[in-house]
Amino acid sequence: MSDSLRQLLTPVDPSYELPLHDGWERIPATDPRVADRLPQGADALSSIEVVMMPAGGESPLALPILERRVRGENFGTLDALVEERLADGAGSTLGDPAILRHRARETAGDVDGYVVRYLLATPGSGRRRGVEFLVAFPALPDEKLQPLETLYDGIIASGSWRMPGGQVTAVPVSPPEPCWC
Repeated sequence: MSDSLRQLLTPVDPSYELPLHDGWERIPATDPRVADRLPQGADALSSIEVVMMPAGGESPLALPILERRVRGENFGTLDALVEERLADGAGSTLGDPAILRHRARETAGDVDGYVVRYLLATPGSGRRRGVEFLVAFPALPDEKLQPLETLYDGIIASGSWRMPGGQVTAVPVSPPEPCWC
């Protein structure tokens, strides 16, 4: 099959672009600056495509945002994953039912903290494909953790879907996906 025919037949998914804080950059996960720092072998982290993080050390927001693409099992929908997370206490992000937010306490070695996962269905995919953002928070008292989580919730919720070439979709790319909740 020729490349041009393959491109015509292959669906092109929009990307969910986040507004990044001044001094932040989007770095491909294969970039040597971040590839060596990502854990290897963990299922959730093996498919990381992009890391959004401060370019230097001078940012008040220091927790990187990891982005990965997700697919339903056996070419099915993401519904099983969503049901599992809802049963584990997930909910909407800042009232937006299209962004599923799941917070879980996790331990890696001797480091204890929380991982917040944000899941969005890719428009036009029939909830078969999606994008997930992960943010790891240190173990902090709730009064310090809550404002940080709310800040990152706002960053995720203020993103927008963009078609390849950078065009922002002013209207939904397809009929809206059903909400998760």
